[in-house]
Amino acid sequence: MNKSAGFKSVFSALIAIGVFAVLGGTAFRYGMFFDEDYYKLEMLLYSTVIAWLIYRTLRGNRSRSIWMYAWLPLGMCVLYGVELALGPASVKGTQDAVLRWLSYGCWTLLLSELWGNEKRRVWGWLAIQATGATLVIGGWLGWFGWISFTDIVLRFDDVELSATGARLAGFLQYPNAYGAVLAAFLIMQLQGAGKSKPRMIRWIAAMTAIPYGGALLLTESRGAIIVFAAGCALAYALAGSRSERHALLLSGGITAIGAAIVAKVSWHWMRSVGEESAGKATWGDWECWLGLGIMIVGAIVLFLISSPRAQGRREIPWLAAVTGTILAGWAAFDNAGARIAGHYGTVASRGLFYKDAWTMFRDSPLFGYGGKSWRALLGLYQSQPYVGNEVHSGYFEILLDTGLVGAALMLFMLIVYMRGLWRYRKQAIVPAAVLIAHAAIDFDWSYAFVWLLLLAWLMLHQLPRQAAEAQSGDELKRAPAALLPIRRQAAALLLIAIAAAGTWAAWRSDAAAQDRAAAAAAAPAAREEKLRAALEANPAWTRIRLELAPLLPLQERAAMLEAGLRYEPQAPQLHLQLGMAYAELGKAAQARDRLREAARLERFSREGQSGSVAALANLAARLRDDGDRPGAETAAEAAVAMFERYRMLVREVAEMPHPANGKQFGMTVAAKLNAAKSLLLLARVEEGKKILLEVIEEGDDDWKEEARKLLESLPER
Repeated sequence: MNKSAGFKSVFSALIAIGVFAVLGGTAFRYGMFFDEDYYKLEMLLYSTVIAWLIYRTLRGNRSRSIWMYAWLPLGMCVLYGVELALGPASVKGTQDAVLRWLSYGCWTLLLSELWGNEKRRVWGWLAIQATGATLVIGGWLGWFGWISFTDIVLRFDDVELSATGARLAGFLQYPNAYGAVLAAFLIMQLQGAGKSKPRMIRWIAAMTAIPYGGALLLTESRGAIIVFAAGCALAYALAGSRSERHALLLSGGITAIGAAIVAKVSWHWMRSVGEESAGKATWGDWECWLGLGIMIVGAIVLFLISSPRAQGRREIPWLAAVTGTILAGWAAFDNAGARIAGHYGTVASRGLFYKDAWTMFRDSPLFGYGGKSWRALLGLYQSQPYVGNEVHSGYFEILLDTGLVGAALMLFMLIVYMRGLWRYRKQAIVPAAVLIAHAAIDFDWSYAFVWLLLLAWLMLHQLPRQAAEAQSGDELKRAPAALLPIRRQAAALLLIAIAAAGTWAAWRSDAAAQDRAAAAAAAPAAREEKLRAALEANPAWTRIRLELAPLLPLQERAAMLEAGLRYEPQAPQLHLQLGMAYAELGKAAQARDRLREAARLERFSREGQSGSVAALANLAARLRDDGDRPGAETAAEAAVAMFERYRMLVREVAEMPHPANGKQFGMTVAAKLNAAKSLLLLARVEEGKKILLEVIEEGDDDWKEEARKLLESLPER
């Protein structure tokens, strides 16, 4: 009996280590924001589910609860699969979304089984806490330069982006997403600080609360701070007793004081190292010792405040909370508060994103456009030349990708999960609500880590398997007994088949990513070979086609780019490069059509607009020299027409009251000179002269010299 219990404990510990390895490894790998980083973990999750389902089927296990929650993310996977059949804006983006949601479903399925009893859930809670500790410790070490990690601290010269000049981004490399995760973990600690039993929860909460709070302030994330404040209010409302509410007020007040002082000291140190990005704290830096001392003292105080004596008087908790709020506000707002409270362009830019996203949604409201649709169609819909590869809202992203059908399924999934938390442990709703709420104003859900963490927390606090099976027993009894094993086996076989297909697809995509990465450091000949192999492994990857195109002969380049339009028909860069290839081949009409389409799909691309005018102007000059006057005039007229549209768009942007011009969109001297050449070819001399004079006035020495030569070559009138 003891051996059996010991084996179960070891097995539970190994499960927790595995969960921590997945969560911690995902967080450390930039949160698995990029699909190229995530393929290997996807394969691991798929193969684990396949092995587990085969094992359960062979054993004849009759558990009825394993599908209770997993079918919801698997439903999103199926919906993205339907998008593939409907013809998405990006085949690769949709394929990657299918693989991601399949991995989320597999993860949920595994956790719902592995955490089916209370003892394993204790280990699961420790795995999640270890993940949070890894994130916050890594962030602090990165802030003081004790570990080297790309973009763990972001430096800015713009007060709209950072009031202090530095923002803590953590392993996620993005302060807002990192701040949201820290806010969720901080809520967990504040809720745990007041628990009298077990002492382990109180100790962990006490030791980590101030580090979480200080790191949250260092992110300067307004959205994360707002959802954290709302989470505190919700936690207070859901507290089960007066003592829990008092403990929450006490722990929150003390944490606020300690976190604000630690953050202020840390900001002071960052300023003291100047603008050097490689600043590293030394043993002689008093700020480090002071911050560490505050964390230690704060941990001791937080552990002691849960005593009945501290909570007995009502005025003490409220005094701590009010004092903490005032002092934290003073300390924080003396540093980053101007940005936290101010209304800056980063807030207004989100309004632009949402406005354009709404316009995009209205054109395909039911099923959307497929995965990564915002990136694929941004140039077509954006109303100002801002930079925004992400729509900055997880809900808008789902709405654009899968339409109202997908948004309804997503909301239903979250409601089901939150209802499960309410039935089993309603206080656990708060950390989940923080992550879910912040996703409305930022792209947290683009990180696989955020989804894996959220699903792990949700599965940790659903009804235990025995209770869930008891509640669903009546419904199952109504089904014919002979059909139950068949249903379970059919579902298992179906998921095995889907996971096997997903494993193959993820393997091929990972092979393409590896070949592409190898090509970046290879010699030209080897680079072409690697990129060809990458494209063969994943022909839907547009970026590989664009990188391979310059290495190919013209005719093959055009054919390869043309084939890419089957996978991403509205990719502006594909149309642009294809138009330029046709221009080099001397095909004026095809070049005109492709370049015109590229400008329509991404009108605020200065390089695209200017490059298109240059390609058509050069083609016109070459055809003229070859004696093809009609072809030369066709190309020249196309160049002039494109320049006129380009110039009109530049004027439109200039007339905007406060344009969000992150792309630095404007007229180029090169476009003017090439347009003048085309005007002269078409015998529109006066118009050409006028533009050449503008080039002489605006351009550098090389442009001025070329413009003067053209003017001097014109016959005098």
